[in-house]
Amino acid sequence: MNTELKHFHLFKDLTNDELLELEPFFFTRTFKSGKAIIEQGELATCLYLLTFGRVELIYKPYDGEPLRLTSLGAGSVFGWSAVLGNPVYSSTVASLDDCEVLAICGEDLTTFKKKFPKTAAKVFESLAASVADRRIDAEKQVSHMIRHGRPGRLPAEWKGDDVMKRSVPSPKVEQLKVLLTNLSAYIEQFHGGSVEFVALEGDTLEVKLGGACMGCPLSPSTLHGWVEGTVRQFFPEIKHVKAEGVDV
Repeated sequence: MNTELKHFHLFKDLTNDELLELEPFFFTRTFKSGKAIIEQGELATCLYLLTFGRVELIYKPYDGEPLRLTSLGAGSVFGWSAVLGNPVYSSTVASLDDCEVLAICGEDLTTFKKKFPKTAAKVFESLAASVADRRIDAEKQVSHMIRHGRPGRLPAEWKGDDVMKRSVPSPKVEQLKVLLTNLSAYIEQFHGGSVEFVALEGDTLEVKLGGACMGCPLSPSTLHGWVEGTVRQFFPEIKHVKAEGVDV
């Protein structure tokens, strides 16, 4: 591996000796073009660093066509659900070219932390900062989605289209939670409010409004405009979105 980790911004503050301590906990995998590296709904166990090639991030609504989110090139990091504590990956990552990745999984991170606590502290600090940056990116993405509608569908000639013909194992509730988490980040950033998943029964989604949304006279607009409007773009079968404790 020869400390390929030094080329990733995530580890820019580590010394060569610290990189050598971390390096053995990563393993290398290669993927042919059009193959899934991780799939939406799989258990989120590993973080991936892309050393060469390009990948595509795709989100599959519970009952709808696959949606392209973005593409990433060499030097990018994906599989953040494993760091964020999400039980499953929130999107599929498929290779657009022949790709190579470096991966580190939860058990190895735990072992690394016990063996090299000082270096691990620096790594986890960098991970925390990167998660904060991703939150800002998520807010921008949701903001764009609200203004312009859902992302574009995949073109028919996309190389990895065969990957998405398989059924997605992620339950609707998990996908709703991911969508609401991203939407809540946007609401909190710009209005000091929040929205959380409470329950899904039939065609009715129940959420909890918090922060500045509590008691705010504009909360119905937040609920029915932003929250319901966004949710129904991805889950058109959901007919009603209500606040916790309020009848439809």
